[in-house]
Amino acid sequence: MMKICLALIAALTLMFAVSMVSNYIFRDEYPDKLAIDVPGFDGPLVNRATVQRSWPNGLDDLSARAQLRTHMGDIENLEVAKPLTSVTTRASEPVPDLATLLASADATNGERRARICAACHTFNDGGRNGVGPNLWDVLGREIATTDSYNYSNALSIELGSWTLEKIDAYLLNPNNEIPGNKMAFSGLRRARDRADVIAYLRMQSAAPIPLPEPVPVDQQP
Repeated sequence: MMKICLALIAALTLMFAVSMVSNYIFRDEYPDKLAIDVPGFDGPLVNRATVQRSWPNGLDDLSARAQLRTHMGDIENLEVAKPLTSVTTRASEPVPDLATLLASADATNGERRARICAACHTFNDGGRNGVGPNLWDVLGREIATTDSYNYSNALSIELGSWTLEKIDAYLLNPNNEIPGNKMAFSGLRRARDRADVIAYLRMQSAAPIPLPEPVPVDQQP
């Protein structure tokens, strides 16, 4: 029994020694460049073919092995990721001008979209001011002229009126259009949603302002 144990220990020792010598003699070098470029990958780089030959035992440091596994996972994900063709297509599609959007706008959908505004605003004739001013007949009205409402300094000094274009830009990004205003709203990103809300606001008036003529397709930028 003792001889068997000694033989087993000797065999394991020999295997370990051979492995150590092999790793030392045939140790892989990890270049700092990828065999191919992977767009968007800016972490520490390794050669994938080299790693596959000695994964991950070619690194003595355990933390380095863990780091290598992480980086290889990142590379794999980047290599199999599908190109964002749908996003690129959407981004490249021209957005119709506001007049064209308003010509086919859905005021009913705009009313639904405007419900998020009802926490601060009223829309009916003679409605009270809340956190925000009453929005009856707001389109075409001079900015910051609702009776008995305490406007922010930013709106109080803003010149002009709530034109269709002005309110469209404000609904897109209030803080960008009039910096320093106090409306806590991040904006509506989709142009068609903004057009629908504007169509709803236009109907909240005894005399809705006229809509502009859509720009002909061959004259659009």
